[in-house]
Amino acid sequence: MKKPKRAVKSKAQLLMEMSAKKFEALKVSACWIVRNEENTLANSINSVKAYVDELIVVDTGSTDGTIEIAERFGAKVFKLDWANDFSAPRNHALEQATGDWIVFLDADEYFVEDCAKNIRQSIQLAVTKKRSALLIELVNIDLDDNNRVLDSTYLCRVFKAGARYVGRIHEELRIDGKPLMKTLTVPNTIMQIVHTGYSKGLNREKAARNLKMLLAELEATDEPERIYGYLAQCYNGLDEYAEAEKYARLDIERGRRDSTFASSSHRILINILSKGDVDRLDDRLAEARRAVEDFPTMPEFRAELAECLAASGDYERAIVEMKAALKSFESYRGLEPTMFDQSMAAFAAERIRQWNKILLEGIR
Repeated sequence: MKKPKRAVKSKAQLLMEMSAKKFEALKVSACWIVRNEENTLANSINSVKAYVDELIVVDTGSTDGTIEIAERFGAKVFKLDWANDFSAPRNHALEQATGDWIVFLDADEYFVEDCAKNIRQSIQLAVTKKRSALLIELVNIDLDDNNRVLDSTYLCRVFKAGARYVGRIHEELRIDGKPLMKTLTVPNTIMQIVHTGYSKGLNREKAARNLKMLLAELEATDEPERIYGYLAQCYNGLDEYAEAEKYARLDIERGRRDSTFASSSHRILINILSKGDVDRLDDRLAEARRAVEDFPTMPEFRAELAECLAASGDYERAIVEMKAALKSFESYRGLEPTMFDQSMAAFAAERIRQWNKILLEGIR
């Protein structure tokens, strides 16, 4: 009886098996910096622990049960005195991590359901495409308002080892001193992270804390322009609108950047200029035009320009811009978070109807 022939594997099959083994051996570290996070840390660690090789937690002075929770999950816990600098403990965590890739979460962030199982698959795709970081959708929810979704954006939470953070606050990742440019955007059907830290009850307290740190950094940094937008956000959150406007304008003058929340200063300035001061309509119109110029595909800026034109009596151009806003809403796929939703689209359609009516009555 003849022996059956042994199946010969193709070169492609062998390469795939070698690649699979390579990525199975790839080590992934999950990191956190914490301080009094006993209410959120367990949920965050639990959402990812089964899919990484080690858990690294740097504690900056907890007085509650945070450290005990981290140790219960088997995390390696390191202590570092808080020095009003978020980058320092983050970089300390990176120095302790032994992974080839890093997952870095805040204690109030967690992967939705079981989607962290896709971390390695996404890393494998990133390596294949020669990318050094993953952009994952982060959804901000308000715990104080029945988990209402505030907004969402894509942020870097998974990256190749070797990067370091810069900046005392609103810290940014850099590799060899340069921002991470080679990133892979992961569809939100594959992975998604929820963030609870912007709930209404926490916002003003955080703004006051952050402002102190930003002002200290402003005195010391060689890159003051990096934090203009963040200063505008803090002052706006504290209802100090003159300072918010000042830094929003400074930030806008830097020009369009390809970074998350790059449109934030435009939003802040438009909001300030829309606070019922009729004498500022010209400023508001100029700002709306600048926002559309910098972010031409974002529907809310075109809608704002339409409202300004209507307030100036130019209903024909207002209708054109509002129609453009609706068209942008239907096709928008950008990473920059848009606040324009279905209810705003319905309002925009009603505004077009109203303005058309005004034009028809004027003709009669």
